[in-house]
Amino acid sequence: MLSSYYKGSNEPELYSKEVSEALLKTNFKIFNEINDEILISKKIDRTIFTAGNGGSSATASHMINDLVKGCRVEGREGFRAICLNDSTALVTCLANDFSYKEIYSITLRTLAKPGDLLIVFSGSGNSPNILLACETAKMMGITVIGFGGRDGGKMKALCDYFLLAPTDSMEQIEDLHMIYIHSLICGLREKLKYIWDIEIINYPQRNNPKYAIFDFDGTISLIREGWQPIMYEYFIEEILKCPNATDKGQVKKTVVDFVDFLTGKQTIFQCMRLSEEILRYGGNPKDPLEYKSEYLRRLLEHIKQRKESLRKGGDPLPYLVPGVKDVLEKLKEMGIDCYLTSGTDEIDVKEEAELLKITDYFKSIHGATDTNNTVCSKEEVLNELINNKSIKGSELITFGDGFVEIELAKNVGGYAVAVATNEEKKNNSVNHWKRNRLLKAGADCVIPDFKDTRRLLNFIWGEENAI
Repeated sequence: MLSSYYKGSNEPELYSKEVSEALLKTNFKIFNEINDEILISKKIDRTIFTAGNGGSSATASHMINDLVKGCRVEGREGFRAICLNDSTALVTCLANDFSYKEIYSITLRTLAKPGDLLIVFSGSGNSPNILLACETAKMMGITVIGFGGRDGGKMKALCDYFLLAPTDSMEQIEDLHMIYIHSLICGLREKLKYIWDIEIINYPQRNNPKYAIFDFDGTISLIREGWQPIMYEYFIEEILKCPNATDKGQVKKTVVDFVDFLTGKQTIFQCMRLSEEILRYGGNPKDPLEYKSEYLRRLLEHIKQRKESLRKGGDPLPYLVPGVKDVLEKLKEMGIDCYLTSGTDEIDVKEEAELLKITDYFKSIHGATDTNNTVCSKEEVLNELINNKSIKGSELITFGDGFVEIELAKNVGGYAVAVATNEEKKNNSVNHWKRNRLLKAGADCVIPDFKDTRRLLNFIWGEENAI
């Protein structure tokens, strides 16, 4: 049946009205199921293939553009996707030497593996090459999504998910398929903000690190989640007592800048900087140890119930960065020597590591060993490993959410994984403040947490070593 686009003088209005009406008749339950099926491709590391003929081949090709480029979120890669009809040389070769019916099935058998995804487009649902591609996919254990029209044709029965464009007009079928694709991509892009993945800046060298250094607070432990607002508030309060501190906004910016920059070093460094700023604002600074003592008093009041719960045998899981215990367990199995470092006082780090039941995963645990120590403990650990154990920087990997450990790792040629955990929401989203500052420090890759242990370890150590 021809569309009424061909009938009246006000054709564009009639055509647009028909497309709109057909679109509203779409089975959106199936549409959402297709969205979810495409989304899990990230989790199971599958390849997505698309195919079509004529106008549908253009839709299949366009979808690859949107899956690969349009689904890049926060610097992370889009989907691994290939259009079977994109290579003119290959398509014409297979059509000439074999048959047009086999052009997609042969390529699918060559490139795909069980668990992959095939997405096909056909207005009639009866194109022989599309039907054979679907049959091949089913035999190979590949999930099939079909976008069709009219009555769905023979293709409908060969699909795991099938979305019908509810119109008999081929032009409108193709229009609706394109609208479906763009709508899917918009939805996927929003959901991908909360899907675990790696933002890759530099790829790791394939020499398999033998030593791993982990920061503690924010990288492993969430016991002290919320420490920064407490430090900000206290330091701002102290500076505002100074005679020259008249602009609260400027004071806040000053405090946030130096606290953030020194995060990862011992707390005393931030307190020493506070003394310097108070002097600069015309005040009379106290001994930095006094500031440290008061800050810790406020912080310990904030986390008192958390530690008490753990002392009474409470579940440590809510106070661990998601997935980190699985990573530590796997690294232990792989024979990787792990070290724990922190700017927090060593006595507290050791106590909290014990409460979280992670002590046995580390060769040693290091923190600030003196209340007035101004030597960075993380730098000491790195020097110990490199100078006394004669390890190469390329054998070292660090995991951290602080500027210090990322910069130190890069200075010795190690691979630096930035853990930009959203400590407050714990929802797989990246903390943008952490991400941006860790990238400035030279991070090689950024992760939101450790949830997908297998994918992370395969990426760094290679599948043959980390499975």
